[in-house]
Amino acid sequence: MPELRRYRPPLRQHLKIWLPPLLLSLLLALGLLTPVGQSMEEGFGLDTLFHLRGERTPPPKVAVIAITENTAAYLQAPARLTEWPRSVYAKLVDALDAQQVGLIAFDIYFREARDPVADASFADAMTRSGKVALFAFSMRRITNVDGRRIVEDSVSEPLPLFAIAATTTAPFALPKVSSKISRFWLRQPANPPRWAMPSAALLQRAPDREAAVAHLQGLQPTQLYNFYGPPRSIPTVFMESFLARPNDYAELLRDATVFIGYAAEYQPDQRDGFYTPFTPDTGLDISGVELAATAYANLLENSAVSYHLGVWFISVLIYAALAFTLSNLASPGRGLLLLCLLGAGYMALTYALFAQSYYWLPWMTPVLGVTPAAALHGVWRRVKIIDLQKRRLELAFGRYIPANEIKRLATQPGLPQQQKLFGVCLATDAAGYTALSESVPPERLSQIMDSYYQAVLSPIRQHGGIISDVAGDGVIALWPHIPTDKTWTMIEPALKALRASIDLFNQQYPDTPLPTRIGLHAGEVVLGHFGASDHFEYRAMGDIVNTTSRIENANKLLGTDTLISEACADIQSRSLRTLGRFLLQGKQQPVALFSLMQDNWSHENEIAFRQALRCLDQEDIAQARTIFTRLHENSADSVCKFYLRQCDAISSQSTYKGAPEFVSLLSKA
Repeated sequence: MPELRRYRPPLRQHLKIWLPPLLLSLLLALGLLTPVGQSMEEGFGLDTLFHLRGERTPPPKVAVIAITENTAAYLQAPARLTEWPRSVYAKLVDALDAQQVGLIAFDIYFREARDPVADASFADAMTRSGKVALFAFSMRRITNVDGRRIVEDSVSEPLPLFAIAATTTAPFALPKVSSKISRFWLRQPANPPRWAMPSAALLQRAPDREAAVAHLQGLQPTQLYNFYGPPRSIPTVFMESFLARPNDYAELLRDATVFIGYAAEYQPDQRDGFYTPFTPDTGLDISGVELAATAYANLLENSAVSYHLGVWFISVLIYAALAFTLSNLASPGRGLLLLCLLGAGYMALTYALFAQSYYWLPWMTPVLGVTPAAALHGVWRRVKIIDLQKRRLELAFGRYIPANEIKRLATQPGLPQQQKLFGVCLATDAAGYTALSESVPPERLSQIMDSYYQAVLSPIRQHGGIISDVAGDGVIALWPHIPTDKTWTMIEPALKALRASIDLFNQQYPDTPLPTRIGLHAGEVVLGHFGASDHFEYRAMGDIVNTTSRIENANKLLGTDTLISEACADIQSRSLRTLGRFLLQGKQQPVALFSLMQDNWSHENEIAFRQALRCLDQEDIAQARTIFTRLHENSADSVCKFYLRQCDAISSQSTYKGAPEFVSLLSKA
């Protein structure tokens, strides 16, 4: 690496290196300003920030009176809410007025006259209260004139009798894409524009109306919701409960702005169901009346989510500059670490601004777009630099061999003699590789397998292993010079690190996972250079390699992912689980096999399993089957399922003569 640090590319090479990331950064930053880029950040990025932040407490003095599917039954009124007598609402207004509420806002459109007496009682109740706001219906008419599309917005007031009695009327329509909601209007588009219901309610409650109007006029006309949580996070009282026990809610409702509307899981007349980042799996959508209350609460505490596209553009460029600089100036490992720290730091900043100041910075484009691009560019740059020195290195190191073997070659002429020694052999095989190679392009397969080999080979080398062979999706590795009395102690950390590395790879490639089977065996092996003429390979030879491959293959029959022979295992280790004795395909001597202890396999299960194996040794097939059945039912254990098939096969025989120790025959998987 000292030569790499001394390397100084010329100006033209600098342009080749830095021009692509510069153009990519500008492209990503500009893409963020497009409707598609904003939609992606809002649809996933903003939702993720809401989930990370979680629920928050709404401000006091805001409540919802919810009309549900149970309200009609309580009032003995028609199921369709449009057929209810207006006297019901008169009673509700009087009851709320008695609790000294600050403002009553109906999210119900009273369009036409009904029973004169009931209508008059509702109007009188509103007049007595002097603090009732009614919903006005917002309409949009689209016409084509001489090929031009003309959009005309208007507002239809409620019944004049009610409009006169109310303190104010206001529309409340939402900028809606499908059924997802994220924004609300301060002013309803109309001619002339009208304050929307949340704004109108805020102005009615403001002690200084002129200052409140000036404040609203200084805000963006469209505001982003700062949701408090799932539906009914705003304190919600069911109408039937309130009418039955109004005094129970005196503290909640006193001096509060109360929004009244449909908020049922199902209503024949209800059409305003929306989903938000907090919509639960139960499917309960947030209602229009709670959205009005949420918008009012956001305005009341000035907590609507804010953002600025110019800040977005600059933040992406700054992040890209830092990311590409770190990935290109630091070493590969350190560069990746620094990129991870940069991404984590940026996410922490984004979260803190959102949670504390309600300010929204984009994170998908920088973290998920720029970071991988910077990492790949750093790798590409190093590949280009290393390629300049590749020819010299190929002359000296044309054969892939371990570093220790390179030192041996350098200290003696010719090829060193082959070595016979005791070692541990590991064999791996990736399940699903054949199907994967048929389903993805070669370039994509190459990328996946490069990452896979990195996941497999790195922990092996880090724990002192030598890569003997890599063929297709399989790897043969060897740990020579391991003391026979410390085999499992020395190999267990490497095995666990390998399993963790493969699990991490599968998490990073969820669409193309490669579940990997592992076999471990120990014994005498010959290690050295094998070949002829001008081609040699450094590898292990001996029965240990063949046996290890058969052990790995036995995973298919047993439904396991890791098998360890008795030559490697420490039978006293609580991290190992005994599986029994098996006669491997093509072998003459049985081998006792073990697997790693799983979380769902308790110590009691292990004791029972060993008891079942002893029953097999004693030819008590019925008792063994009973134990295996119970264990399989409790843990869905694949090895117990294998032994159940063995018991069934033995029971079907007319005669069975057991051996001193039961041995399972493993045919080719």
